[in-house]
Amino acid sequence: MKSDKCKEAYHVMNTDKELKNIPMWFERAYCLYRQGKLEDAISELNNAEASPKVDELLAQIYYKLENYEGAVGIYKTLVKNIVDSNTNERETNLAASLASSAAFSCKTQKWPGLRESTYELSYNSACYSLATGDIKAARSKLDKATNLCMQEFEEDDPEAKCEMAPIEVMKGLCLQKEGSTKDAMEVYSTVLKDKSGDVQTLATAANNIICINREQNMFDSKKKLKIATNDPKKLTKAQLNSIEFNACLLSFYTNQLEQFRKKSAELNATGSPLAPLLLATAHIRDKKTEQALQVLRAGNSSDERVQLAIVELLCKSGAYVDAANALLEVQSMVGKPGLISLVTSLLLLGNDPHKAADFLEKALEELRPTSDPADITAWTLECARFRLNHDMPKEAAETLEGLLAREPGNIKALALLIRSVSVFDVGRAHEVAKRLPEIDIPSDIDLEQLEIGVGVTSGRGLRKVIMPEEEKINEANRRFETKEKKRKKKKVRLPKVLVEGGPDPERWIPRQERSYYRRKKRNRNEAIGKGSQGLSAVNKAAEAALDMSDKPGKKPEPVAEEPTPPPSNAGKQQANKPKAKPKKKGKGKW
Repeated sequence: MKSDKCKEAYHVMNTDKELKNIPMWFERAYCLYRQGKLEDAISELNNAEASPKVDELLAQIYYKLENYEGAVGIYKTLVKNIVDSNTNERETNLAASLASSAAFSCKTQKWPGLRESTYELSYNSACYSLATGDIKAARSKLDKATNLCMQEFEEDDPEAKCEMAPIEVMKGLCLQKEGSTKDAMEVYSTVLKDKSGDVQTLATAANNIICINREQNMFDSKKKLKIATNDPKKLTKAQLNSIEFNACLLSFYTNQLEQFRKKSAELNATGSPLAPLLLATAHIRDKKTEQALQVLRAGNSSDERVQLAIVELLCKSGAYVDAANALLEVQSMVGKPGLISLVTSLLLLGNDPHKAADFLEKALEELRPTSDPADITAWTLECARFRLNHDMPKEAAETLEGLLAREPGNIKALALLIRSVSVFDVGRAHEVAKRLPEIDIPSDIDLEQLEIGVGVTSGRGLRKVIMPEEEKINEANRRFETKEKKRKKKKVRLPKVLVEGGPDPERWIPRQERSYYRRKKRNRNEAIGKGSQGLSAVNKAAEAALDMSDKPGKKPEPVAEEPTPPPSNAGKQQANKPKAKPKKKGKGKW
């Protein structure tokens, strides 16, 4: 056994006659534990006498079987009752069990306040903080674990790199959760390049790189998937499920749908809570919403991610009432104000205000024992307003009467009760209004002046102030006494053109026909393009300069008349000739 030949040792204990009669239950269980036969090892330990070493071996077996709660219970008892040289090791195992329970089983237990004197304890404490969502505390503990590890090992020691690898991977995970994916990618790539960590560390780094790549860099993701699945026997079920889930998504992103469906079915057979999401994704891709809902409901309906996926699909399909009922099955959200608001909104979208009002009333009764009385009063008033706004005045009146029975002096509830009752019973509303307290009006307040200030609203929404008769008379006298404003005299505008000695005699003639009218100059370019080609004012001036016919001393030369051609029938023939038909255009031929 000390030489790690547990298989041979177990064979000897079973075959040797002398050893066979000796009750060596612990040794036999240890040999089975080293061989990976954990269930058989537990049956052997059940026959052994109770002792600390038996409990420690049983806790380690529970940890291997991923029964972290059982391991935590045993390690807590051992740490509490035993103090020896192995105390640090027991505390490290307890911290690892607590961190694994919070990370993999989603069952968070209270941290017992363990020491962080070694790098293993600091690392496990950081894993627990990260699993509970405290990233800042996790980073500080990882830095402390790094310093303690460097103090314990020398820098060139190869074992130091092996011990530092999981710490670096956890630092990368903190960066990834904070959104610094580039820095996290560098950390993971460095660990994979050095190959200094164990199987679990390398698989975690490779799987996290696949998550960062998503639908990009598929070739690199396929390479990292081979590293993650190199030795699956040394990985936990939760780690294997996560890696297989990412492998299915990788097939989906590369459009390998047959392989995607096959891997999803295999993952579903293992009982993975995420497998129904993959199967539903395949149906949604084919636009089969009903089949996707059936797959999700047939799977692990207790998983919150599956439940929220069902709610989302129901909302997209318009089944708001069913979505509200499905949302109430999410246990972690029961009793929270956000859930109450969302369920109420979904029921209203489903045109079921009565059910929404009943849900609000039920939620109010559940919150009453644990909530502040002032908050309960405010929520009760809101429930009454909700019923009144959705044509349920009688139910609103019942709610308000119950509130007034507990708080008779609540004026807001009494005013809302009068408003509710007046909808269906005006006489009763007048009786309830008598319960309103009288108002003590100070003597220095003029009620008539207040009424004047209130005024009356006209049809256009303008406020007209009611004035007494005396004020009206004074206002009229004031307007009568005020002097009218003097009108300004306009200056006499004379015509621009005047004849000496008097006005223009042509002022009655249209402006265009007056003797002094000059047409305005227009754009010079307007004349371009008018007349025959080449004819312009410049050409006319040049032609006139070169024309010698009008010059004095120059006799005009006689122009020879052209003889008139004899009459011919050519014109008639040309006129009688039929016109040629135009040729049709070719249909795309050259």
